Amino acid sequence: MPNYATLMTTSKQPGYILVSLIIFGGITIMVMGAVISLLIVQHRGIQRSVSSEQALQVAEAGANYYRWLLAHDPENYDGAEQDYYNQNGDMIGHYSITVTPPSNGSTTITITSTGWTYAYPDLQRTLRIRYGKPSYAEYAFLTNSNVWFGDTEAVHGRLHSNGGIRMDGSADSLTTSIKETYICGSEHGCADEEKPGIWGTGQDPLLWSFPISDAIDFDAITLDFDAMELAASEAGVLLDNVGGKGVHLVFNSDGTFTAYKVTKLEDSVWGHDMTDWTYESNDIKDENTISGYVNHALPSNGIIFVDDQTWVSGQVNGRVTVAAAHLPAGDGITRDIIIDDDINYYPDRTSGSVLGLMAQQDILVPLYSPNDLVIDAALLAQDGHVLRYYYYPSYYPADTIKSSLETYGTVITNTVWTWSWVDSSGTILSGYQTTSTNYDPNLYYAPPPYFPTQDDYTFISWEEVNP
Repeated sequence: MPNYATLMTTSKQPGYILVSLIIFGGITIMVMGAVISLLIVQHRGIQRSVSSEQALQVAEAGANYYRWLLAHDPENYDGAEQDYYNQNGDMIGHYSITVTPPSNGSTTITITSTGWTYAYPDLQRTLRIRYGKPSYAEYAFLTNSNVWFGDTEAVHGRLHSNGGIRMDGSADSLTTSIKETYICGSEHGCADEEKPGIWGTGQDPLLWSFPISDAIDFDAITLDFDAMELAASEAGVLLDNVGGKGVHLVFNSDGTFTAYKVTKLEDSVWGHDMTDWTYESNDIKDENTISGYVNHALPSNGIIFVDDQTWVSGQVNGRVTVAAAHLPAGDGITRDIIIDDDINYYPDRTSGSVLGLMAQQDILVPLYSPNDLVIDAALLAQDGHVLRYYYYPSYYPADTIKSSLETYGTVITNTVWTWSWVDSSGTILSGYQTTSTNYDPNLYYAPPPYFPTQDDYTFISWEEVNP
């Protein structure tokens, strides 16, 4: 007879296994469901991450597209909105672009590009990219001719010559010439000798680079005096037919200027401009204020155009350019700018004030200039010199030799430049004993009004607004 307890145990086993299977099956299903849910969440997260990265790429593609538009239409600030297609031709996203044009006195534009994909239109990425047109004021000194820096002369900033450079002074930035060799003449202490493109006893030849392949095209930086005259007549200040010997502009620290009619000059003196002897005077003896231009506000468009010989001095508080030219050009009459006293930015060089002095012919420092002269300005002599004449020492002993001259900005001269004249041993005979030419970094993308800039926009900065 079978044992009853054994029978009972045996009869319970199939039900127990079924319940266990159900429990473990449910647990498995729950685990698998959780795993699947997790995989789905992860997949969606990956898709969103990929779409977010794609949105950034779409935004960048939009900015690049607008950079291309600017290359063909530099003043197109209207913005754009456009679909984006991938390399297979599939439309996967969209970008929207707004453009902030340059502020007054700046060449910098800001492109703000927002991109997204159609798969996840809520995932938007925005880029802010700045471009600017560099001005030729990126150089502390730029010349189209041979140049000599003596051992008492210093250049702080980039220096370039389309001719040869004799560098006996000091320079702390890149010094370049397009010449492999050149003929150094007597005006630079040589006897028509062939010299390297850059040579001399300068402190750091490691900064010298020559020959470089790209010359600075001075035809490309020819000033558009016609446009400046028109702008001055419309919203600036136009001074012509004033009479007398010329116009003297004195800038005031309160953001105004006063214009004087020069009525009498000092006696003429002999001076040499490296080409010829001249008998003239560039020093003011008498002058009278011009009605309507006493403590006159700087013009809203920043341009003062003078069709006459022009003297400039004072404290500049604001952004302004003085252009001196006679139009139409080509009739044998040209205009110079003469710096007869200090020109300073008010209250200092960090104020943001900017002065451009652009002369049709020469920018000159006269015989009776200050013993220590400071010039805060961007100087550009379109067809002539930036210089102080050689004044014969025995004729003008008290004023021939001066102490120091410092410029802050840029010096751009088409022909020969000098503030100092020396003999074969390097002794100063006429002009300033020490000179310092200093680069103003504010001028690179924010030059004086109407100052020439390069044609193409260059990259300045890239940032994501909402990463």
